[in-house]
Amino acid sequence: MGLLVACATSNKEVSQAPRSDDLLELLTGFGESLSKRNFTKAVDYMVPEEKALMLEGGVVPPEKQKMLMALPLQRLIRSPAVRVENGHIAGIYGLLPNLKQGEATANMASNESSGVPDSSSPSAAAAPQGPMASEAAVAPSQEDDMAASMAASAGNPNDPQLKSAVNKFFSAVNRKNWSGALAMINENERKLLLDDKGRLKESSKHRLAQIDQKNREALTLQDGKLTGVTLLLPSAD
Repeated sequence: MGLLVACATSNKEVSQAPRSDDLLELLTGFGESLSKRNFTKAVDYMVPEEKALMLEGGVVPPEKQKMLMALPLQRLIRSPAVRVENGHIAGIYGLLPNLKQGEATANMASNESSGVPDSSSPSAAAAPQGPMASEAAVAPSQEDDMAASMAASAGNPNDPQLKSAVNKFFSAVNRKNWSGALAMINENERKLLLDDKGRLKESSKHRLAQIDQKNREALTLQDGKLTGVTLLLPSAD
């Protein structure tokens, strides 16, 4: 019995996510947990009330696992709805894609002859799960409104200073000039790539070498340094 209790305690500790006041740090951990399909730990990054909505019998059911995997993680950092509350991430639940929207649309079509939104449209795919789903089904402009808010919060992607910083960063990465690349990254993200002695970890070098260079819109400037870099990195081993 003592062994079983010890194992249960150990498993609980493994599933717990660290608390932080830094949104980017929390989102990075959230994304890494999803990439490892550790859904219990992933939802532990969420505020308690949203986490409770994701769990059934103490676990994340397959349907909600699919919703989490379908989240556009690179857009979360720019969403005005996503924020830190008491060391956890708030606002993720409302951005979960509703994978049952197609089924809901089919049901509505059987009762209505017209005016049904296409389940393949961006607005249908972005509709929230649960009690908000019916509201989203009749609000096809929700996705457009959300995208506009995100774009406004992200700043001007055509800003010459941002473009220059992004180009210099990827140039340094491609040349494996790690010190130059690190110098371009915001301090809060940079420390996630360093070891206890402040040196770049070998695993971080490997991740930087495989960084996603296509989704540059995830990068923004903060105090002259790039933020969003860790969201483009593959998960740590």
